[in-house]
Amino acid sequence: MKRSIVFFLAMAILATTAYAEPIRLAIHSCCVTEDATTKEILPAFRKYYKEKFGKDVDISASFAGSGTLKNQILGGAPVQLAILSSELYLDQLKEKGLISSDWKKNPNKGSVIKSVIIFVTRKDNPKGLHTYQDLARPGVKVLHASPDTSGGAQWAIFAIYGAGANLKNLTFTPEDEGVKLLSAIGKNVIAQPESARQTFVQFDAGFGDAIVTYENEALLEKAKGRDYAISVPRKTIETEWKIARIDKNIRPEQEHAVNELIRFLYTTEAQRAYAKYGFRPVDAKVEKEFHEKYAKVAEPFTVDDLGGWKNARKNIIENAWKKTQQR
Repeated sequence: MKRSIVFFLAMAILATTAYAEPIRLAIHSCCVTEDATTKEILPAFRKYYKEKFGKDVDISASFAGSGTLKNQILGGAPVQLAILSSELYLDQLKEKGLISSDWKKNPNKGSVIKSVIIFVTRKDNPKGLHTYQDLARPGVKVLHASPDTSGGAQWAIFAIYGAGANLKNLTFTPEDEGVKLLSAIGKNVIAQPESARQTFVQFDAGFGDAIVTYENEALLEKAKGRDYAISVPRKTIETEWKIARIDKNIRPEQEHAVNELIRFLYTTEAQRAYAKYGFRPVDAKVEKEFHEKYAKVAEPFTVDDLGGWKNARKNIIENAWKKTQQR
């Protein structure tokens, strides 16, 4: 009898201990989201989940260029959720069996935040760089990340091409004005670091006259006291970040918390947190609250105007851009 009592007490203790264990999740998110995610989003979600469901959630987060993160996930990184800047990366994860759910069924077809591509120059813009065409001038030194590891770099290349191209008649030939502009600026690129954030490290070290990058990253650096000048081209691309479950890595006890985290990122609280760090919310009401901080783009366009992600990647990056770097 005593042994039975001891056994059941031990089982009860083990059960209580198991219940007290936090739910452990891991998330991969592109490098430019690091400050908003670690300082605002994840602490707010932990509080929300504990108050609503009575359970602690322990979330580890890793940040790098989206291409790097995608490769880490393909290599076995045990993450349950990814926020990446290129939907092609999510397609690749799906093709390899890591994603089985339809991330496009999330609100806004999976987009959780937005931005636009701009460029940053030195204090007071000493070289008078205001348009993408100005970046093609002889002697101008340009930085932007590598499209092999950075989704932001892919967006930047799309932005430059689209600024020069006739979007109603895309040809991608050498006579295409978009290809000509891309080629001219490509010849002025002096470095292509791994991520959008790393371009600012090099810029701070004195390299380059301009960085082609996300508006949110420029706003964040300005908020930190950097005396950069921000140039907003008249014609540039709208960018977006997609969120997806990495279904293969989700255990039953993680399922609920993963889905709740996705839902939480679309809440007013989370969207305001992203906006605080320079992102454009996908929530229209929140975007209206913060509209004064965002640049007014006269002629915005999207990746769909370039034929969609697959066509744009093939025609603009693989064919046009990479040829400019073969020198």
